[in-house]
Amino acid sequence: MISIHFFVSPAVLFFAPARDLSPQAVLLRLWPVAVGIIIALLVVLYRRKKARERTQIMKAAAAQLGWTFNAEAPWNYIPGLDRFTLFDQGHGKQVKNMMYGEASGVKAAVFDYIYTTGSGKNSSTHYQTVVYLEPANLVLTHFSLRPEGLMSKVLSAFGYQDIDFGQRPEFSRQYILRGQDEPAIRQTFNDGVLSFYESYPGTCTDAGGNQLFLFRGGYEFQPQEIQSYVGLALKVANLWRPY
Repeated sequence: MISIHFFVSPAVLFFAPARDLSPQAVLLRLWPVAVGIIIALLVVLYRRKKARERTQIMKAAAAQLGWTFNAEAPWNYIPGLDRFTLFDQGHGKQVKNMMYGEASGVKAAVFDYIYTTGSGKNSSTHYQTVVYLEPANLVLTHFSLRPEGLMSKVLSAFGYQDIDFGQRPEFSRQYILRGQDEPAIRQTFNDGVLSFYESYPGTCTDAGGNQLFLFRGGYEFQPQEIQSYVGLALKVANLWRPY
């Protein structure tokens, strides 16, 4: 006698009507879903744990600076955020781990900024720490400065604005600079400013009026780095402040 054995794969069981399945087959059908839910839950719990840990270390860093700390800050805590490129994109925007005080007599803050682009499976959440300065005597035209990548080079070839400086090819190679008032931006980016950014590649800046935001795209500062990044922001702000 010849015995014929049939193997039914989990995929077949998954799409089979539930009424035709044994209890064991139903469990086999549901276990991938259960595993997926458990993994997603573990990821959420891990992220919450890391977020709590970061809040504690940022709070300690604020105490070392003698600054005030808030685990979360309202969107309008810093006025006019939507006028700046970093904050005018995505959704689900959050300002967290806000510390604020004074640095060299200048109103200053450091905070984690989180936002999401896309939706569903195509969504991405972006995290970065931002230094904010508000020097009383600073008056800047609005501009946005980012490291120049392959995509921005391609877009520039099709007319996407990128203010270059022929006499400073290294700066023009490293960065994409944009803003509505190009003549004023060119005047703002004098040789000292151009040299500064050439010396600190990867530095992102949004500025306008007496507001300046400095950060590195997609990078959260470690607590021991905060003072150096605040110092960096002060250094570039001093290149623009009248004496």
